[in-house]
Amino acid sequence: MGYLDLFCLGSRPRIRLASVDGHAGLEFHGRSSAVSARNPFSAVKILWVTNWYPSAEAPFRSPFIRAQWLAARSAGVDADLLHIDILKGPIVPKIGWSRGPHGEYILRLEWRWWKWIYHNPWVTAWYLSRTYAGPKPDLIHGQVLLPAGLTAAYLAKHWNRVLVHTEHWNLAPDRLRSGFWGFFGRRAMGMAKLVLPVSEHLATDLSSVLPGTPMKVVPNVMDWSRFHYRAAPTLPRASKFRVLSVAHLIPLNKHIKITEWTLEALGILQKRHPEVAWQYVHVGGGPRQRELEDLALSIGLSAQWLGNQEPGAWSEVEADVLVHPTLDETFGMVVYEALHRGLPVLASDIPAFSSWLRPPLGLLVAEGPEAFADALEQFWMNPFAVPQDGFDFKRFEAQEVGNQLQKIYAGLLPQDGF
Repeated sequence: MGYLDLFCLGSRPRIRLASVDGHAGLEFHGRSSAVSARNPFSAVKILWVTNWYPSAEAPFRSPFIRAQWLAARSAGVDADLLHIDILKGPIVPKIGWSRGPHGEYILRLEWRWWKWIYHNPWVTAWYLSRTYAGPKPDLIHGQVLLPAGLTAAYLAKHWNRVLVHTEHWNLAPDRLRSGFWGFFGRRAMGMAKLVLPVSEHLATDLSSVLPGTPMKVVPNVMDWSRFHYRAAPTLPRASKFRVLSVAHLIPLNKHIKITEWTLEALGILQKRHPEVAWQYVHVGGGPRQRELEDLALSIGLSAQWLGNQEPGAWSEVEADVLVHPTLDETFGMVVYEALHRGLPVLASDIPAFSSWLRPPLGLLVAEGPEAFADALEQFWMNPFAVPQDGFDFKRFEAQEVGNQLQKIYAGLLPQDGF
């Protein structure tokens, strides 16, 4: 990969790209005739813009954005994706263009002061407007308010293109209410023809701070291939009870995904019912794992820590229930995966779940370890089985989501391509 000095921002790279998906001859500028020939909607070009995306350094970061993009392409949408990958690096900055495994355009910046670029998306947009490696799109589709949502908005302004925005971030409404980012964020979202939150409760929150902005919920894509239904009902008052939790143990989650509540709840149950073997298994790693391991040891709890795994790998973990203690949630993919597998869920009583999570799917739980202990005890004494047809899972499938996106683009760009 060739690198460009950051200070040569005005220059336009003319680097011929390697073969992608067996189609050689793609260049940084100009549309691939091979792609156009096999895409019935090639008259309309869409460009997704994101910072959140899997990479070599973070292979499991935000796979849901890739899944939505691939779903749109499978529905016949001619959509490119631009991954802006900003990392800490040397004093002398390095910029390079490359292509990803699915044909993504990747702009990679490595610089000691990477946070300055990350928090100045208008600079990134200015640079991209002059150096973007792919064909210029008819519509720009931004992903996540900060920073790519702002980058996409300013890029759309530079190129005079239609803007659509998808929001995945549960903190976006709060950022839109803030002084600095709220000012720029509200201006950017005001440019969008349509905002697409991934859940109903996120749409409600966004509407409260973006009144009058057109919105339509387009959910995340769920891959059920590993989560086959195989419910194994727990026996009432079982002598062994195994609790599963799935969450990244990163500092940002310390005050959102409250793993301590589950551990302390099991400690309470050990005292209430010492005859039962209460067990805990956690999928997801991070800097907080050692701290939580120490807490489990101090409680005297049998705990297993499986660390980070590829998406869906936890589907084979044996458990009686999934416990999901959280103060906020954008979508709750792990909850839907558990239910599709037939595993009951005990989750915090928050807007993401409060309108629909009921027996025989699961239980809503108030905040705190005592409340989770009571809910776990209730389920242990009177367990229930998740029915196979107990929820509408079809709307999360790739074909459904892809077709929904295709119809949205068709409505916003009325011309021969659609």
